[in-house]
Amino acid sequence: MFIHWMNWRCIAGVIVYAGICFAGTAVTPAMSAESAQSIKLQAVNPSTKRLIDAPVTFGQAFRRGDVPPGKQVHCVVGDRWAQVDVKRRYRDGSLRFAVVSMVLPTLAPGESKELELVSAEPRPTALMPPVTLKDLLATDFDTVVTFRFPDGAKRATSARELLTRRNTEPTTWLKGHTASEWLVEGPPTDADGQPDKDLLVRFAVRAYAGCKQVRVSATVENCWDTWAENIRYDMSVAVDGKQVFAEEAVDHRRLSRWRMVFSWPHEAADQIHVAHDFVYLASTGALPNYDDSLDLAPLSPEQERALSDVKDGRWRIMGRGSLCAYMPTTGGRPEIAPYPTWAVRYLLTQDPAAKRLVLANGDLAGSWPVHVRARKTGRVMTIDERPEFWLDDRGKDRPEWQLPRHLADPRQTRLSPDLAHQGSFAFVPYLVTGDHFYLEEAYFWANYCLLATWPHPRGSAEGILSGQIRGNAWSMRNIADAAWIASDGDPEAVYFDEKIRNNLADRIHRMYGPPEHSKLGFWGERTTKDARIQNPADPDWMVVAPWEHDYLIWSFQHLVDLGYPDAAKPRDYLLRWRIGALTNSPDFDPRLAAPYRFVVGKRSKEGKVVFYDDWKTLGRENARFNEPSLPNAGNDYAYSARAAVICGVDGGFAKALEALDWLERQFPDLRVQMRRNPAWAIQPREK
Repeated sequence: MFIHWMNWRCIAGVIVYAGICFAGTAVTPAMSAESAQSIKLQAVNPSTKRLIDAPVTFGQAFRRGDVPPGKQVHCVVGDRWAQVDVKRRYRDGSLRFAVVSMVLPTLAPGESKELELVSAEPRPTALMPPVTLKDLLATDFDTVVTFRFPDGAKRATSARELLTRRNTEPTTWLKGHTASEWLVEGPPTDADGQPDKDLLVRFAVRAYAGCKQVRVSATVENCWDTWAENIRYDMSVAVDGKQVFAEEAVDHRRLSRWRMVFSWPHEAADQIHVAHDFVYLASTGALPNYDDSLDLAPLSPEQERALSDVKDGRWRIMGRGSLCAYMPTTGGRPEIAPYPTWAVRYLLTQDPAAKRLVLANGDLAGSWPVHVRARKTGRVMTIDERPEFWLDDRGKDRPEWQLPRHLADPRQTRLSPDLAHQGSFAFVPYLVTGDHFYLEEAYFWANYCLLATWPHPRGSAEGILSGQIRGNAWSMRNIADAAWIASDGDPEAVYFDEKIRNNLADRIHRMYGPPEHSKLGFWGERTTKDARIQNPADPDWMVVAPWEHDYLIWSFQHLVDLGYPDAAKPRDYLLRWRIGALTNSPDFDPRLAAPYRFVVGKRSKEGKVVFYDDWKTLGRENARFNEPSLPNAGNDYAYSARAAVICGVDGGFAKALEALDWLERQFPDLRVQMRRNPAWAIQPREK
């Protein structure tokens, strides 16, 4: 029995390059991908044994127009057609995202096979009947999750029983001749059929053709909006009547969930590694244009500790994986970037071991207390349903926590989420796997950004983000990413899209006015007292944190790439000072452009903010505040400043190329630094 879970050990991977095919001819990454007629990927057997009839399922994003309305994605492996489940289309009807499933006849140890996706005429489906639930139920398949509680109670949930419930048709995630996947859920029940009032078990059962190989994802949630506190239990999982996993004394925290994946009855499922074409993925706009020419350096001992998939408590059920347990902790961390360092390393190398780490952290994103599921709908609990709700005990409409059913072990590591320091944990896993668990995880984290924002400045159901600048940047990323990947027909697609559009309209109105907020594009100013600056030369100064604004500039550009053209206006507003600080010498010394704090004006005696509106004054005052020295390129401030300037290059902002040239000339070892940490290794997109 094969168990796919969070505590895999890293093994030596096979690094493969997945190129783009132009009319059947492979090209180098430096060439434009605009005219691609097909996408080439690699299916790799990283194991030490030959795989026969090995199933594989993966996600694939597409550029707008590459698969137009009326066309279909074809992929032929030997004499077998791949199955393509369309999940999202662009507004023009072209394909945005699909889940591809196939069965590979044979792969030797270490062997790779090229997969080619092409846009073509639809093929008839009558000759390819789908895998049916009847086919699955004709086998003896079952997966049972059993819970034993401190009071002696025992409850269990059977996937087979949920699949055979009367008058209930299971939701279908995949449906076709290669694979069908059914989503079912239910509470654990005791011998008398009485359900647990708080826990929910969700199964995603994927049966491949012939039902000889079945993949089962089992997720256990304590996420209902009836606000259960800690629940302790011993648990076990049985597949085909045999116990395959057990864990004692699990403290299941509020608003959290865990999941494990199993195979029945063979070991083939999930053993194939699919290497995507990163150049093509980046060209869709879903991901930054990371520099794929970088030859990444081996991990340092510190990075190894932070990014390794090791077998210890961090990777167990309800563990934290690579993340810091107290998310508000200050200082740089691998996840504080457009996408986490571990995800970028995987995207650039397509290494199987790196992918396992990305998916393991995606699984453990469920450990954090951010998941709120509405009993009424069974979906994320939205601020549309409860406009005044705040995920804070100070809220007018707030969680009404029950007493813990069982006291948690005081030695348990408490996980504390935070808007300002949140990473992106499920977006990349979903893009490459098409796994429904990661889609929902992206929904939950995006919704957390709204539920955790105070309703008054949020505008209740409008969803206006109003916290720290960096928190707004990362929240907009997570909400926009969820909106981009949300499946057609899911209410979350409309919900998250509306919140992004509301935020853009709000920023444009407040930045541009009338009256305009600041001539040079300053935003989010704070007093020296609020910024905790000790003994400033001028206590009336108003300051900003340039690196936070860099995050926000990148976030706006990311929204432009995702198809929100209005995001260009707030991006360009902020680029006024970001580009200007690097291109207005000698009035403003560009070595003052990327400090921790940046002076932007003064507060008058009447309490009004008076911004500096000329570069000479701005240069003089910042020279009184900071030493004219640019941080080393390995410092996040320089990384983020460069990324923000690249947003200006991509947006055609005046003098952006001049600013980028000056900045990069200051750091002759820039590529060396980015090889060590590629989290900010972004390059301009080719127009």
